Amino acid sequence: MRITNQMILSRSLDSVQRGQQEAARLQRQIVTGRKFERLSDAPLDARSVLEHDADLRASEQYNRNIEAAQARLAIADSTTDAITDLLSRARELSIQAGSDTVSAEQRLGAQAEIQAIRDSMIQLANREFNGAYVFGGTYADLPPLDPAGALDATFPARGAPRYEIGPGMTALAAHDAGQMFIDSDVIASLDALDAALGANDVPGIEAAGTQLTGAIENVQTLVADVGARQASLDMAQERQAIVDETVSIRRSTLVDAPIEEAITKLVAVQSAYQASLLTTTRLLETSLVNYLR
Repeated sequence: MRITNQMILSRSLDSVQRGQQEAARLQRQIVTGRKFERLSDAPLDARSVLEHDADLRASEQYNRNIEAAQARLAIADSTTDAITDLLSRARELSIQAGSDTVSAEQRLGAQAEIQAIRDSMIQLANREFNGAYVFGGTYADLPPLDPAGALDATFPARGAPRYEIGPGMTALAAHDAGQMFIDSDVIASLDALDAALGANDVPGIEAAGTQLTGAIENVQTLVADVGARQASLDMAQERQAIVDETVSIRRSTLVDAPIEEAITKLVAVQSAYQASLLTTTRLLETSLVNYLR
């Protein structure tokens, strides 16, 4: 096959055009810092990028859920501390009021303080956070305890919410008011002491003191459970941070252009482009001379 000057010229022009396109592509990479501008430029990589983006969005939601659960647990932690302090004071009053040297009038004074402690307990049970009752359970829009310290018969504060903290993983946050104040015997022990003090019933006061001791132990069990839940959420948060970093690195590998490498390639492409341009120019000159002859 005879290779004519026209064929050589055509190939040289193609080479020049390809050099221009490659130089333009590398320049865009350097300016934008991205390997491609449109998904159609690299369909397979673009698909992986979309999957990584979806993973990162899901991870953001998991992190928000973890933070929300941690915030509620922090409130639960401070609440159990306050409950313990109030119960300890009530226990102290029961010991004092159980003495034979204490008068009925003094026991009525202690009763007034116990009633104030119970009111404080109800306030703790009805704590709010971001417009919802922390210990409201399934019915977080309703006060968990009524003024008498009882759960609502129709909408009881039961069923602590679960938070999705990872693929197929959920975690409990704060306990519900039923667990915190009813099942633990917190309200019942205070009511028992209140009644015994009002009746000037020494054996009843002693029995209520024992009940209060049991309530304090029950609350300490809740304290340990809150600590375990906090530790679990901390681990989930650390795990999610590792996942985020791994996915971000993979995404960056697909999307981010290595600038130094792109600059090096651009210099080489520009040199090749200049050589092709010079060769093409000489071919054009030669063709013109031949034509004039």
